[in-house]
Amino acid sequence: MDIGEALKRLFEPSLVTIQSSSYLAGKVMKKAAKIDVDRRIKQQWALDRKPRLTPVPKQEHKGGMSITPWELLHTLGRATVLSGQGSSRALAQHWSCLKYISTLQSNYQGRMELSPDGRDPRYHRKSVQAEDLGIAFALAAALRIVQERHLDYRFDVVDADVALEAGWALKGAEVRSRENTLLRPDYFLIGLKEGEPARLVTVECKGSHGKVNAQHTQLAKASAQVHAVMIGDADKEAAPPPSLLMATALAGNGGIEMRILDPEGDGVLAVPGERAPSLNGPVEQFNDLAGIPTKTPEGRDDARPGFYIPPQRSEWFSRVLARTSAASLLTFVGDRTGARELLTRRQQERVGSAYTLPGTDAVFDTGITLGGLSFVGTDHVFRFGSQRMEAFSGVLVGLHRLLAEQDLQGYQQALPQVLSAWSQRRGDAEEDWGGVIAMDNDGAVLGLRPISAGHQDLQYAGPQ
Repeated sequence: MDIGEALKRLFEPSLVTIQSSSYLAGKVMKKAAKIDVDRRIKQQWALDRKPRLTPVPKQEHKGGMSITPWELLHTLGRATVLSGQGSSRALAQHWSCLKYISTLQSNYQGRMELSPDGRDPRYHRKSVQAEDLGIAFALAAALRIVQERHLDYRFDVVDADVALEAGWALKGAEVRSRENTLLRPDYFLIGLKEGEPARLVTVECKGSHGKVNAQHTQLAKASAQVHAVMIGDADKEAAPPPSLLMATALAGNGGIEMRILDPEGDGVLAVPGERAPSLNGPVEQFNDLAGIPTKTPEGRDDARPGFYIPPQRSEWFSRVLARTSAASLLTFVGDRTGARELLTRRQQERVGSAYTLPGTDAVFDTGITLGGLSFVGTDHVFRFGSQRMEAFSGVLVGLHRLLAEQDLQGYQQALPQVLSAWSQRRGDAEEDWGGVIAMDNDGAVLGLRPISAGHQDLQYAGPQ
């Protein structure tokens, strides 16, 4: 595909159909019951699930979403930057979303679908493509839904594994109960509003190239994964957070479509004695035994697999989520040193060692001025066919300074002005860049252009 055509497609919005209904909930609950019977026959332990699956209200999902491929790739890049394997794969992980720049297109009905490149097995393994794009579509839709539900909150995406590692060992020799940590959601959404407690939503992201029955199975399994987190007072009304179960069908004849469900829950991380959490405080690492308190039929104390955040840990977990989100942003712009400072010792393994082999890591050493706004971040040069391309991920210098100083309250307060400034200067910034570039709701920019395009060059400043 010609690079000009590929870049044009990246900014073309298309419709992605969303299905959510009581009929779907019934189908998934029947599938879950069948899975439970099969597990009993195989003498496997029973899965705890959310007791009731409900559809997302139509006014929140609107039957679909209009989205560009570039927003999806940006969402994927941000979400997976800490999902990995330390510094040995840091560079590949950082830019992995770019392998999908020619994967999506709009069909004759204006619906998004896989392009011929996206369907070609020479370019993509189906299982990897389904997992990656399942994450991208799920999080993009989930953010739209929760923002519609809570108009005055701003939501960040947080890798659930990374956040939970602040309190529980999920892998390695420190694991104290592998069975109790096996099931967990893919992502948290943390909602923040000044002067109010944080809101928590769990998200499970599935993708497949299979038929409708495959999505029913995926959603049934997801109902157990999101039930593995509980907040509140175990002796009173502890409850799982609200959840969004998302299954994306990539190979539909009419284009890509999503099936989503919305199990109810209480997602308020109330801090005892306080109206809102203090995000700038320190975070202690715990090594808790995973398990959610329950009672036996006889009234004795018991536990089921999962992760329990009691009221006295609400502020701690709010800080963990905010700091993990900030560390993800710093990692995305190449500042792994700053990211490590925001994480606990066990979480830092996701960022990698402070000492890396040359050429294996994204380097925080690049700046550029676009539309009069000064950005700092990291860049990457690669080939698309015969064309040399450069990608840039960055953040405004002022926002980076706040994050590097671990002033998360200041970052939250500054962000609305940053987004407003970008909205006003976006046209000038795009002209200066000369390719595709966008800023997400966290203030992170991701840009792609042919080498020598645009009016502003990337400036190499040396390692920061």
